[in-house]
Amino acid sequence: MTFGVFVEIDGQPDALGLLEITALPRGSELPTVGVYFDAVVADHAAHNWQVRLRPAEVEAGG
Repeated sequence: MTFGVFVEIDGQPDALGLLEITALPRGSELPTVGVYFDAVVADHAAHNWQVRLRPAEVEAGG
């Protein structure tokens, strides 16, 4: 079962980003390897550098 996409965060080599599938609009495609996209931080855990992300366009659309 797919729950999201692990991503690299520019400028933060130690961070582990997760774009959760529930944050994507219904019917949208998951980003593929090598694709850049804008996102906003939904949550983070400073002690282990984990970052939950949401696509920027979803956040802007409310």
